[in-house]
Amino acid sequence: MLVDDSSTDSPSGLLGLRSRMHFSGRLDVSTRGQQWSLYLYMGRLIWATGGPHPRRRWHRYLTQHCPHVSPNLLTLPPSDENPCQDYDALAVLVKRQQISPEHAVAVIRSTVIDVLFDIIQQEETKPVAFRSDASAMLEASLALLNAEQLLAEVQQQWNTWRSLGLADHSPNLAPVLRNPKQLPEYAPEKVYKMLVSLVDGRRTLRDLAMLMKQDLIQMTRVLVPLYRKGLIGLTKIPDLPPPGASRSSSTPISDTSEPPISGARVSGIVPSLPLTGSNQAPVVACIDDSLRECQIMERILTEAGYQFVGVQDSVQAIPTLIEKKPGLIFLDLVMPIANGYEICAQIRRVSTFKDVPIVILTSNDGIIDRVRAKFVGSSGFLAKPVDADRVLAIARKMLPILD
Repeated sequence: MLVDDSSTDSPSGLLGLRSRMHFSGRLDVSTRGQQWSLYLYMGRLIWATGGPHPRRRWHRYLTQHCPHVSPNLLTLPPSDENPCQDYDALAVLVKRQQISPEHAVAVIRSTVIDVLFDIIQQEETKPVAFRSDASAMLEASLALLNAEQLLAEVQQQWNTWRSLGLADHSPNLAPVLRNPKQLPEYAPEKVYKMLVSLVDGRRTLRDLAMLMKQDLIQMTRVLVPLYRKGLIGLTKIPDLPPPGASRSSSTPISDTSEPPISGARVSGIVPSLPLTGSNQAPVVACIDDSLRECQIMERILTEAGYQFVGVQDSVQAIPTLIEKKPGLIFLDLVMPIANGYEICAQIRRVSTFKDVPIVILTSNDGIIDRVRAKFVGSSGFLAKPVDADRVLAIARKMLPILD
């Protein structure tokens, strides 16, 4: 049953949202050009979706809470066919034991908080309309979140955000450097290095906070003075494309008897040559979209007695590394879909690879590249085209073969 209870005279802010959440079903909240949906069960929050960046949000929190599962490996139907496709994917991942229920709840909670914040911001600044549908129920209930507690938490975030003078600025905006030459005059060295490394107009404030493992409000508070001086701008950016939209090799998520994602066949792996050493030799991985570069690295390393695994498809990187467990990783900087910085940051979020050396392969050995690579956790640089002596010097230093 659909109930349209919108009214320009209805309570605004937290009160307006709270007064409509004590039921089971879907609550749609819309304003000019935007819509969000909250899914509830007896006043408890189950899921939330909508807004300008649903795919970016999904990518962000799956990467943060489930780093061993790549969002790009999940082939999902278009969102207009199933607005809860991401929730369904979480349910299947839990059923397959690819993620724990606790990981799923963490993704859900982060997602709900983002949506509630966006709704409250809209309610405080623009007229909104509400519509409830008691027949729109989710089949699976991975979490039943306390709505009152979350609303109180989000209201506090919003109050702080507003006090920073950002009431009309969404955290879905992306910061971009306006006058980088003047930055050293106003930004401490650590902040300056972070800005030149990560602020490129392609990540939202929320994306940056996740990447830096910082609270959104705390990180934004550092940027506000620079924004007011005109050194940083805030701009709209599009949502990410559908995961796996153009990739036929992506692993589909469906409620079937298919094998778990981590056990799926991994494409883009260059077959290794026969080893001259024992099968207990250290494993070295190379992530590079160039088949030729992988073959060169393979020849150099296997002839020296190392085991080798090459990955040409960047979206297969994390599952392959988890399966092969290399002790040293060579990572190309320039690749399609995800660049070396992004992949390096993802690798570091997997506890198994927290201390594994990651050497960046690049033909552009500039100071900004070095700072940025160091910031995301790289261990060193190796210039292209690769030289066999330098490759082996790095391998022997970081991953010696024991006699």
